[in-house]
Amino acid sequence: MNKELKSDKFENDPILKMIGDKVRTIRKSNPDYANYEVFAYLNKINKVTLAHIERGENYNISSLLKVISALGVSVEDFFNGIK
Repeated sequence: MNKELKSDKFENDPILKMIGDKVRTIRKSNPDYANYEVFAYLNKINKVTLAHIERGENYNISSLLKVISALGVSVEDFFNGIK
């Protein structure tokens, strides 16, 4: 298998970590969503996928967009400050 195609290509990527931290921070700012499993269930998001995103692991962009939408944040506002 070509090393460039491996799914762990972005393992320990600092941008993915910042994105995950921001998702977790926004989610926890809502007391109803302090538990990630509750947030995932109420918003029909796979809890394993949410956990991957929050840990900064590799994930699907469509999954991230669904999470951002469920958080009630625009994509533009979410990515503001992430470099």
